Order: sequence, then structure tokens, then C-alpha cells
Amino acid sequence: MQNIQFKPGVLDEVFHKLRFKVEAMRDEERVCCLTLDEMSLTPKMEYDAGSDSLWKRYTPKSYRYGQPHTCLYVRWNYDTMEKQTVGYHFTSNSTDGTIFKEIILDIKQKASEIGLHIEAVSSDMGSANRAMWRAFSIICAPLCEII
Repeated sequence: MQNIQFKPGVLDEVFHKLRFKVEAMRDEERVCCLTLDEMSLTPKMEYDAGSDSLWKRYTPKSYRYGQPHTCLYVRWNYDTMEKQTVGYHFTSNSTDGTIFKEIILDIKQKASEIGLHIEAVSSDMGSANRAMWRAFSIICAPLCEII
């Protein structure tokens, strides 16, 4: 996986490489959960002891506007809890979460094409994620429980 270009979007190359690993999996290992998670980015300098040099972590140009980083993970084989990033997008603090619906459906399709079965999608209940769930016609009111 080290030679894959990790550019924003759904990582088609990752799915291509995963195909070979999935072919060796038992049926029960092919069941997975897709997790949507957001994290804030903080620009900083780091020291690399191997090259004895300083380098600046990549930060999108739009960071100055407070942009968090959205990561999507696929988790398979619930026994090992192994995770693999399958896509990400840089988003703003006021992202319209309904756009996540098409991304989730695209990932679900690509996973199915290589033999994985996404049986669950999980996220926190931030406003963008609530908008995504509403786009799927899933509504959660205060004190309700979704299983």
C-alpha cells in the first residue's frame, strides 16, 4: 500500500489492492463496518530523525478557514478490528452532510465489487452526519435509539 497515491476522494487504488486480500478471506471475514469520522487538522513542523531534517505537515490551503479533515474507514473482520482508509475529503466547518450519502453509496458499491459486505455504517452525531442520515431517511430524535 506504500506506493498508493492518497488524493482526496474515494481511493480506487486501495480497493484494487484490497481485492487480492479479500480473495483469501473466509465469508465471515468479508463482513465489515464503514466508519465516518472527522478530525481537525493542525499545521506544524516535525523533525525526521532518519533524514535529520525538518518538514512541514501537509495542510490544505483552505485550512486558514478552519477546515477539518473527514476520513472514511472500512473495518473488516470484527475479531481483529483491522482498519483500512478507503477515502477522505477536506471539508469546511459548515459542510452540507447530504453530500456524504453519495460517497457512502460509492464506497458500498466498490466494496461489494471486490467481495466485501458492508453491514453497518457508523458515525458520531455531528450536524453534517445528521444531515447525511436524514438524506438516507434515517432520523434520530432526542432519546431515541437506532440499532
